[in-house]
Amino acid sequence: MKKYLPLMVNVHNKDVIIFGGGKVALRKAKKLLDLGANVYVASNGFEKEFNRINVKKLSLKEKNKINALLKDKVLAIAATNDKEFNLKVKEESKKLGIMCNVVDFQDSDVIFPAVFKKGDVIIAVSSSGNLPYFSEFLAYKIGQMIEPYLKVYPALKKVRKSLRNVDTNKKKKIQKELLNKYFELLRSGKWELIEKKVDELLKDVL
Repeated sequence: MKKYLPLMVNVHNKDVIIFGGGKVALRKAKKLLDLGANVYVASNGFEKEFNRINVKKLSLKEKNKINALLKDKVLAIAATNDKEFNLKVKEESKKLGIMCNVVDFQDSDVIFPAVFKKGDVIIAVSSSGNLPYFSEFLAYKIGQMIEPYLKVYPALKKVRKSLRNVDTNKKKKIQKELLNKYFELLRSGKWELIEKKVDELLKDVL
């Protein structure tokens, strides 16, 4: 089995293509649209909801034209109900140096993790393609567990911005000190008190 490198990939304004027009393809399309990708969908038939989302629909009647459809794309997703065709998409993608996700196939180049997202904070959970529903369950549970901790994020982000001219190591130590010893102060969001504490730490932290 492959070992996956966890990455956050920017697909904003980049061209991606999904092969398939069913419900799975629709879910993938919506996720990618939310991230600002330019989404192309190639299929012989489409779920009705595809008419209500901003994708470019393409015909897949000539299945031998996979290469032409893949041209200039940064990511391909094979989500048809034809497993042999899905693997063909993967093979052609590999030839062109394009990363490919094949649904319900553990040996994909990339896999979509289950995600918890709130504001800037993103937590992705994966079972390496083995148990996607378990990954979704874990992402949900982790999201519930960390909800109280996310309340410090706005203040800590402001602290980091105020320390932009401070040495990187010192900046890290101050943030660590605040999180470990002054967590409730950060949660309070009382900026004058937080700023005062930051000034104290600037003098004390070496």
